[in-house]
Amino acid sequence: MAQQADIEKDPFLILLTDALRAGPGSPEWRDAVSHLKTAGENVDEYRLLIEARDSLESGKDYRSVRAGAGFTRKLMTNIEQEQPETRRALPVTALIGTIAGLVILGVIALVGYELYPRAQTVSASNKAIDDLASTYLPTQFLSTSFDTAIPSSWRTIGSLPVEAADGLHAGVATVPDDKYLGGGIVIADPMSADQPVSFQVTLNIKSISEDLIPQAFVSNSPDFSPDRAISAQELVWELKGKEQQVVIGGRVQPQSPLPAHTPTLTIRIILNKDLAIVESDGHRLWAGPNGLDDQPRYLGIRFIRTAGKAAGNISIQSARVQKS
Repeated sequence: MAQQADIEKDPFLILLTDALRAGPGSPEWRDAVSHLKTAGENVDEYRLLIEARDSLESGKDYRSVRAGAGFTRKLMTNIEQEQPETRRALPVTALIGTIAGLVILGVIALVGYELYPRAQTVSASNKAIDDLASTYLPTQFLSTSFDTAIPSSWRTIGSLPVEAADGLHAGVATVPDDKYLGGGIVIADPMSADQPVSFQVTLNIKSISEDLIPQAFVSNSPDFSPDRAISAQELVWELKGKEQQVVIGGRVQPQSPLPAHTPTLTIRIILNKDLAIVESDGHRLWAGPNGLDDQPRYLGIRFIRTAGKAAGNISIQSARVQKS
């Protein structure tokens, strides 16, 4: 018993026992290894400790040392971590397949991102346009038949003269080569941008030519150029030869042919704060954002004449403005 007590009190044996119980990587383990190694020696610490344990186990007068909980697991884990790392080459086919899969997933995600909000926007715009088309506008703000004169509710613009006699006509003017002149009328009192409005113009078409272009327009400015009677920001319907077209902020939209054998043509522009619809004889030519911002709206009729000889014969029979 005395010998056993001495051994159990031996600091080195206590350190070794604690190291074996704590397992590899523990502070006790490192302390025990540092005591077993000699300076400059390259010793396998695991083998050294196991041999020391076996030597102690062979003694007669001491208590057997048992490894603590998790000793084996810790030992194997540390041995595996200290083994040289083996790099495994990724097969080329697997690498290509992985990259292709990632590319496909990226494309699917991008398409989903693009289509989802866009579909929502188109749906919302279509509903808003349909709502505008069905807006009830019972109040007649202005109704004019250009039989003999231009009423005071309109003011003239541009350098090309216009005159009212059985309809509003473009007057005679000398147009320089490669130039064009414009002239027309615009309502004296603008419409509020917050109020839906309908602007309807009826034309009498006897002959057509690209040298005479009738236009119905909505501008967000009262300032028109003195020569061409145009402003900076407009929504325009025009008849150029046999083609009808809508121009938004200077950008020409897809053209629509003029129906054959049409002596009269009714153009209607419906607009609210953000959107507009352009109709020709009840058929929708175009619909979308009007591009006029929040400014007051100036409704007008205009003729554009070029230097050509075949000016055509087109007049404006009437104009009507209705609001809610």
